[in-house]
Amino acid sequence: MERRLMRNQSDPFSFEDVRFKELFRLNKDMAKYVLNGIIPHLNQVPNPVAVPFFAALHFYATGTYQRVIGRSYDISMSQQSISRAIHEITNAIISTFSEQLVHFPRTALENHVIKQARGFPGVIGAIDCTHVEILRPTLEEHNYLNRKGYHSKNIQIVCDHDLKILNINARFAGASHDSYIWRNSLVRNEFEACYHGGDRHSWLLGDSGYPQEPWLMTPIQNALPGSPERRYTDSHIQTRNCVERCIGVLKGRFLCLSNVLRYSPEKVGNIANACVILHNICVAARLDFNLEMLPLQDTDNHLEQGNFDQRTERKSFWYVTTSTDPEKL
Repeated sequence: MERRLMRNQSDPFSFEDVRFKELFRLNKDMAKYVLNGIIPHLNQVPNPVAVPFFAALHFYATGTYQRVIGRSYDISMSQQSISRAIHEITNAIISTFSEQLVHFPRTALENHVIKQARGFPGVIGAIDCTHVEILRPTLEEHNYLNRKGYHSKNIQIVCDHDLKILNINARFAGASHDSYIWRNSLVRNEFEACYHGGDRHSWLLGDSGYPQEPWLMTPIQNALPGSPERRYTDSHIQTRNCVERCIGVLKGRFLCLSNVLRYSPEKVGNIANACVILHNICVAARLDFNLEMLPLQDTDNHLEQGNFDQRTERKSFWYVTTSTDPEKL
């Protein structure tokens, strides 16, 4: 009864703006937008609905263990309630916003504006993968042991020059190589189909771990200084590093992705998808992000300066790829 009374009196919107963003990574208007959007997708609407919503946001933002979240800032929820909140809110965010907020350019104007951005002509986006550490799974454990010696999901990210994420593929285990994920992704299939359909001037930029393809440009190794190959490679590297910066900002903004996630691989994929959606909301709103909050980076994530350009009109294609049915989260 006492816990319920405290929970009913909780009002995270009463926090000062700076403290609110520190706790939840969104500002108040953005939080209200997300909250109002997900209510129709909740299986059961709790009273007050804001409490489990903010518990989930705080988990994404900090990666704090559920029991600690439940005792913080007057949320007053049990560990079991926090677990249910993360389950419900994660599914609701994906169901509500994935198609709307995580996608490639859909109109001729969007493509033209992006292509004229700067840097490398014809580039739609940059691609890279990042590992999200998980506990040792009970099933197919060897598939999740990555080259660095810990268990993870290897998550493929495609972003634009503004660090907006255009596609996330969170299906694959940590032992999967970046190029393997690319070969088996819907993004590659769509780029190949567009190429054979006549679009010969649109591509992604990837690092040397990816294969050179007509729709995927990679750097030229050991190019001689002053040569056209070196100028191409320098431009490629400068343009492509937006994805490294994007991954750094994503994992710094939502620290749960930088900590060990103590959930099934399927649930980890959905948590990553929800964080990407929230990240894109922050990018669209130009919400400032303090780089001092970023965690120490892995060797595959570097905070560097870069930019890039985008591509011609084409049919829009899929956005968020997971290995899970939300009902099984």
